[in-house]
Amino acid sequence: MIAVDAPETEQLERVEEAQRRRAKRRRRSAVGLVGTHGTLIVISALFLLPIAWMLISSVKSNSAIFVFPPTLPTHPQFGNYGKAVKYIPFARYLLNTVIVSVASVVGTLASGILAGYAFSIMRWRGRDVTFYVVLATIMLPFPVVMIPLYYIFTRIHWIGTLLPLIVPPFAGQFITPYFSSALAIFLFRQFFRSLPFDLVDAARVDGAGHWRILRSVIWPLSRGVILTVGIFTFLSSWTAFIGPLIFLDKQSTFTLSLGLQQYQSIHFTAFNYLMAASTLFCLPVVVLFFVAQRYFMKGISFSGLKG
Repeated sequence: MIAVDAPETEQLERVEEAQRRRAKRRRRSAVGLVGTHGTLIVISALFLLPIAWMLISSVKSNSAIFVFPPTLPTHPQFGNYGKAVKYIPFARYLLNTVIVSVASVVGTLASGILAGYAFSIMRWRGRDVTFYVVLATIMLPFPVVMIPLYYIFTRIHWIGTLLPLIVPPFAGQFITPYFSSALAIFLFRQFFRSLPFDLVDAARVDGAGHWRILRSVIWPLSRGVILTVGIFTFLSSWTAFIGPLIFLDKQSTFTLSLGLQQYQSIHFTAFNYLMAASTLFCLPVVVLFFVAQRYFMKGISFSGLKG
């Protein structure tokens, strides 16, 4: 028989103990992973349930929607989509929504980039104090300025037109019924401050002014944050309801969020057409989300921690 020294025995025991600990940690990690994914699946199902009900109801008859217990349609009525588009001036409302959304994106980007550059690259007295004042407007909800804005737009005869929804983003208005210009300025400012300042100094040595620096140095490096802010602004303005409800009093200027109300009346509501139109209304948002999902995650990192 070969005797095993005590040190070797202790070493083997330590190795076995380490293996048991690793196996125990792996089991705990697997259990935790299953629990986490299971919880996320349940939460996702709860959020997807209304969307699934909307899709199913959009191909049912109006009476079949309220049958209990709910059933899947045996003969899907895909013609509801065509009838829903003809039930209201869908094309006109869609055009108004596109105009407002595109104008909001362009205006927010234009004002946000300029303000973000001024708060990050340019040096001037009171810069940080002014930035914090602008940032504080994020905490003010739109209903706070809703009545003053309505009074101002009434006096300049903008009520009933798309101008109250188009012009404020270009003017850098911080409190809007959709994506806040102050939040856009914050994102641009934080991203610009994370860029290598040596590039700006080198451009200044070559004689470049602020406009040249912004166009030739900052702009090419900021496509990610520009796309992020543009996506946030588009999604917010596309689904905005409170602003159009207040400022638009003519059906010819309605956006889709207001036009969907026309499927219901005092005595009758075409729920199947409403669900079909709601599906078409949500489709661009869903497509945009999946296409640009990674930029939503980048938008979080763009806010940064740099003071």
